[in-house]
Amino acid sequence: MTHKYTLGDTSTPTFCVRYCWNDKYIATGCGDGSIKIFNVFTGKQSYTLNTDLDEPMPTTQVRWRPLNAPGITKNVIIATNANGTLYHYHTTSGKKLNQIYDPLNALLTADYKPDGLEFLTAGSDTVIRVYDEQTRQEKCKMDGGSNGEPGHSNRIFCAKWDKENTNLVVSGGWDKSIKIWDIRTPQVSVRGFMGPYICGDSIDIHDSFILTGQNTPSNQLQMWDFGTQMPVTDIPFDESLPSQKPCQVYCCQFQKETGDLIIAGGSGSNEVKVFDGN
Repeated sequence: MTHKYTLGDTSTPTFCVRYCWNDKYIATGCGDGSIKIFNVFTGKQSYTLNTDLDEPMPTTQVRWRPLNAPGITKNVIIATNANGTLYHYHTTSGKKLNQIYDPLNALLTADYKPDGLEFLTAGSDTVIRVYDEQTRQEKCKMDGGSNGEPGHSNRIFCAKWDKENTNLVVSGGWDKSIKIWDIRTPQVSVRGFMGPYICGDSIDIHDSFILTGQNTPSNQLQMWDFGTQMPVTDIPFDESLPSQKPCQVYCCQFQKETGDLIIAGGSGSNEVKVFDGN
């Protein structure tokens, strides 16, 4: 792979990036709380959002609203901030459509349900909250209980809907556990397994497999069987000799449609690598 162009500048760290659904724009969440939108075809910055924070904290996750979501307004994103706020923005006008604020909860992740009818958030209080996209009101929360698998015991850094069964959500974080939730019975985690140390947007789901990226110097990328929760394979991040500074993974993702490729990156060696997903 060859370097095409560089987006943005080095004045503030980038905490998350996300292509829009038609791959025209890339949204980036920055350490000063700003959200910068870049045009993929020109490489230039098109829009800047969320620049008016009194006490800037990092934007920790961005997600574009699915194209098939109800409503006529397009180019909408949600973004979580470490100050406890979830924002809705219309990117092309710069208009803030809504915000949900919890000062006691550093929000670290968000995701849209594939049909765009609901979205979720999670963070430092170890609870996953599901909201109605149209009313922006909380519908349920998932935090575990005595009737099933316990919930998370530490910060949740990633929670995602299963695109193939949209009743299910997969989450992970600092407690080194992966939880599988069913929103029809949100009080309990229905399944789970121990192992991956998740510190960013490093869980993905495709074709009955769960991909995890660990923020550790070894076993960074692993695939698990969704049904049995058993490990399927380790994907060596260093193909030859180990790096002097092994990459500790913060993010990983299957190729959007086919799952044939896996992309991952993190700290340490600062490498981003693409792997064959088959």
